[in-house]
Amino acid sequence: MKDAILIIGDDLRINNEFLSYIFSSYEEHFGELVELNFSPKNNKELPFLIENLSKRYELLSIFGSDDSFATVAKILATLSEDTLELKDANTLVPKNVLNFKNNSFVINLNNAKINLIKANPTEKIGEFLLKNDRSFSYFNLFDIDAESAKILLEPLAKTYEIKINLTQSTQSMVLIRAEANKFGQLEGFMQGTRTLFSQKIIEERDPVKFIAQKLIKTGKKITFAESCTAGLTVARLAKFGGISAILDGSLVTYANEIKHSWLGVNNEILNTYGAVSEQCVRAMLSGALNSANSDFALAISGIAGPDGGSEQKPVGTVFVGAMSSDKNIVVERLLLNGNRSYIREQSALGAYACLLRLKPEIFFS
Repeated sequence: MKDAILIIGDDLRINNEFLSYIFSSYEEHFGELVELNFSPKNNKELPFLIENLSKRYELLSIFGSDDSFATVAKILATLSEDTLELKDANTLVPKNVLNFKNNSFVINLNNAKINLIKANPTEKIGEFLLKNDRSFSYFNLFDIDAESAKILLEPLAKTYEIKINLTQSTQSMVLIRAEANKFGQLEGFMQGTRTLFSQKIIEERDPVKFIAQKLIKTGKKITFAESCTAGLTVARLAKFGGISAILDGSLVTYANEIKHSWLGVNNEILNTYGAVSEQCVRAMLSGALNSANSDFALAISGIAGPDGGSEQKPVGTVFVGAMSSDKNIVVERLLLNGNRSYIREQSALGAYACLLRLKPEIFFS
């Protein structure tokens, strides 16, 4: 592994929301997260930790709030036998920095280029000043299991000198990381993969981003009706810019009376089959389309747990579906395992998988 992250200070370590911001920004810039390291601000071993990391990695990104930033700047100056100088009104940095801009600077130390980035909670983090020169790509394969994908991809990977790693990210998707070896040909491998899996390849790490891009490109609008996911599914879509062009709205209909009054789900359906049923999700889809007049609707109703399951419908039983304005419909029953959060995340992705099956000509043309 060539890259690493070092987070300094408990004020950052315990702040999950701010850490998520740091990590998502890092992933957006570099393409993936790498090895994470944490250290208290007053750690007496911090100089030795930074020295060790600078020998093990080629790129090291260090994040710290105001006090930690100043402390690490002094450590880096000492380790590189440099002195500090004032670069702006209140920021001391090593004199021989390679780059300094927007609460961030880069120096060389041992084997590494080190980017120290100021990260104060509730504020915008400093600018990333390093670049990753590795040749790698992430993509998903749809409606295939990891073992089958591996069998089909390995000969192609060997031909183009590509290292692949696979994981079953959902019941219907396999996530693949492909990285070129020293003389590898990543684009040749990707072109071969496109040919081999022309109706299955999703050339994004996040399949929801892929779907968002296709909807924006084709101008197709979508709406949502969610129960156990409580808005998570639409939130996955709203992460991406430009969504206002295709997102009509979303209804969170947790209670049965709200399913009935907002979506028009017949009480006979709720009383006979229950809210967690194919019949209910079909009615939720119709109600969502009638409410928004969109091109597509997604709907979810299930038991995310930890309680609420039964012998007939255990925890993890979730019905997901997609419907188009021309009344084509796909509804599936998922039997998921994990904690409440994981079941809800998998449910959201399951609903998007229904959309891919509903109109493959839009997403895989």
